[in-house]
Amino acid sequence: MIADQAAGRPETGDAGAQDPARRPLHGIRVVDLTHVLAGPLCTTIMADLGADVVKVERLGAGDVSRQVEPFREGESYYFAALNRNKRSLALDLKRDAAKHALEKLVQRADVLVENFRPGTLDSLGFGYDRLLELNPRLVICSISGFGQTGPLRDYKAFDLVAQAMTGLMSLTREPGRPPLRILMGDILTGIYSALSVASALVGRVSSGKGCVIDLSLFESLLTTFPYFAGHYLADGELPPPIDAGPNAVPYDVFPAADGELVIAVYGDHMWPSLCRALELPELAADAELNTNAGRVKRSKEIETALVGRLKTKTVAQWCEIFAAAGIPHAPILSVGAALDHPHTRARGMIVAFEHQKCGTVKAVGSAIHINGAPVPGSATPGPMLGEHTEQVLAELGYNSATIAGLRAEGAIGS
Repeated sequence: MIADQAAGRPETGDAGAQDPARRPLHGIRVVDLTHVLAGPLCTTIMADLGADVVKVERLGAGDVSRQVEPFREGESYYFAALNRNKRSLALDLKRDAAKHALEKLVQRADVLVENFRPGTLDSLGFGYDRLLELNPRLVICSISGFGQTGPLRDYKAFDLVAQAMTGLMSLTREPGRPPLRILMGDILTGIYSALSVASALVGRVSSGKGCVIDLSLFESLLTTFPYFAGHYLADGELPPPIDAGPNAVPYDVFPAADGELVIAVYGDHMWPSLCRALELPELAADAELNTNAGRVKRSKEIETALVGRLKTKTVAQWCEIFAAAGIPHAPILSVGAALDHPHTRARGMIVAFEHQKCGTVKAVGSAIHINGAPVPGSATPGPMLGEHTEQVLAELGYNSATIAGLRAEGAIGS
């Protein structure tokens, strides 16, 4: 299916991104048993790429991220943005009738994504063997804190826990202050998951078989610092905190007359250009400073010289000078300034849609551009809890009387 779709994609223009029927994962059905962030982000990426994602949620409560602020008329704006382009099916999986509905959904699906604690699927009667028995072509993606095997398999984890356990927080500790907390484990794992599922779907074209993908926040975060890990694995030396000493100079935050900016000189070829832009010929003439090793050795001296010069002009003035000189640099923007930046808008990174309770919802869209246009070109809001229950069950062959009976029994919600 994927190969057939590829043959019909346009070479230029934005038709492929704007038309859902031309997106790469159009025709792929996804059962979404996820909650919080890593799992929902994975399935949102797939939905943006055209997959039909059915989000199976608990009756009454749904995904825990429905409880995250800000709220509009009792509904989570955050949830509506994060879970765009999906449909919601509310089931009580403790009831046999609801389990039967999930079985039928699995039989029609291409992908199932879940991020329960390891063993939860088995306790519900939907272990890997059972799922592949129902659908041998099913691609199953399990996301957890530490993976489905190993000593930490059952260890309860969120992003913060994984950051601590991977050593990442030992690198972000500033002198005299606690480690920085950066929300990245969930995000990175969600991206890895979507990539893994897409790769498995391509592999299924030739094998005809599904597979089980095991991803964890722990392992995703371990991949984020190859430079520091490489030093330890090579010689057994523990890397110092990132701010304890530079490995490239100048590659840091510097004050200007009215704010701060970053300068990123990563490579010796940029150093003379920076010296000319700063009008500091004495630095360019110093042979030792022409190598990064020499600059690292004398980093404090260079920092003093740069700070003294940079404080003579504004951030905007320096940005103009560095842009003309080809020096990698940037002002430090607020989140709002970044989202409102003309480049963000020009790249189509903000999507907007109408929600029945939240009103107009704006969200950061996909980072993926296909044939010159971002995906999705348009979006639908994250669904109300159980909003599509009747629609999905009808597609599975349930008639209205049976659906009404399941609702009366408490097996489904809408």
